[in-house]
Amino acid sequence: MILDLGEINDYVQVTPEYSNAVLKAVLPYFSGVAKKLDLPVPQPVTQADVADFRALPFREMTASVRLKDGAAFSFCFGFVNGYLSPGSVNYFPQKPDTVSDPKHRHAITRDEAVQVARDVIKRLGISLEDVFAEQKPHVAIRTKYADTNAVPHCEIQWLDPRLDGQAIDNPDPKKEGMLGASAVEIQINGETKEVEKIRFRLLKSLRHPPPKIDVIPPDKEKGHDFFLSQIPPQNINPEYARQLVPMMFAAIDDYVRKLSLPVPLPLTTNNVARVRIVNNGGWPHCEIETTNGWRFIYRHTMVNGYYAPSNFYDSDDRKIHVRDFEGKWNLTTNQAIELVKTTLAKLNYPTNNIHMDFAPNIIYAAGDFKKIIPRYFFEWHYAINDEPQSKVEAEVNADSGKLESLYYDDKAYWGSRPPIDAPISIK
Repeated sequence: MILDLGEINDYVQVTPEYSNAVLKAVLPYFSGVAKKLDLPVPQPVTQADVADFRALPFREMTASVRLKDGAAFSFCFGFVNGYLSPGSVNYFPQKPDTVSDPKHRHAITRDEAVQVARDVIKRLGISLEDVFAEQKPHVAIRTKYADTNAVPHCEIQWLDPRLDGQAIDNPDPKKEGMLGASAVEIQINGETKEVEKIRFRLLKSLRHPPPKIDVIPPDKEKGHDFFLSQIPPQNINPEYARQLVPMMFAAIDDYVRKLSLPVPLPLTTNNVARVRIVNNGGWPHCEIETTNGWRFIYRHTMVNGYYAPSNFYDSDDRKIHVRDFEGKWNLTTNQAIELVKTTLAKLNYPTNNIHMDFAPNIIYAAGDFKKIIPRYFFEWHYAINDEPQSKVEAEVNADSGKLESLYYDDKAYWGSRPPIDAPISIK
């Protein structure tokens, strides 16, 4: 069992030495992509070709480069997640589509553009299924304007079915272009058939080990940077953790028995893969992952919820394929809501601390995925004067009738602390 007792500062100081080391480390990755896709950039890409480079202040190695010819690449999660051709970065805002004008007919068809995009993904060594590109794409054919020249383009996008389904079903009419819930976007020049843009969503399932460098960047000092918390990271006191772990395991045992979840009991270090404990303002927030893929949340003095290994909406940290979630809508909305309520009732929480007497917000799989992925995600967020008071969230598999995740918390529990005679954190 891995016991994680610290909060890692996710930000580092970008010193000149660190920036130079990152640049040297990522240039071969950019060169590799350029070679695989036969991009119109120098091969190999060298420091002499670089016009601008930025190593971002994240502990996860993240960087972007703009070459002297105008091409740009981005790097994160150990792979090249973005590319812009020299031409694409110079486009003016889009004007109305003129694709019907004979002067602007495309040399490439819609199907050809989709095939080019899929070939790009495969040549980069990424499985189509891992970015949902075996599915039907969203394709926009339009004319962009570079200076005074009209340039026809095909924009191909494959949606991540877990993202922002409501925005797909109800798009903002004021916004043009591609949809927001994409796993990958690729832009093809309709005249030359060249790839001019690639953007992958930063899925953890696509993560690769970052290149090793000899420079260890110092932690970012706390200041007024917009992305930095003003509360410094705190390590958990090992003695506090020693006393807390058996309490959590016992609480999870009771929780699992009440809901009849398929988790080996009693919970021990042999069937727990990882325990993560952080200090959430004087009381613990803990995530417990079992060896058979279940994840439990423990906060204050109680188990707040669970996520089954087959859950859909909380699966960013693993590869998922659409075919594994296809099914039929066997449960109505009311039946699914009743499943959540009856399950929560088994846990015997005080009913006056559960607020589900109003219609929940319901999230579905994005776009057309809603037709083939029968999953509901319900949100009952209760607030008074815009102050959060209570929360119930649940994912229901409408095909199997199973509750894939459940989370409950209420402000009434926020003042409770485990009976531990040791401080939660150490300096």
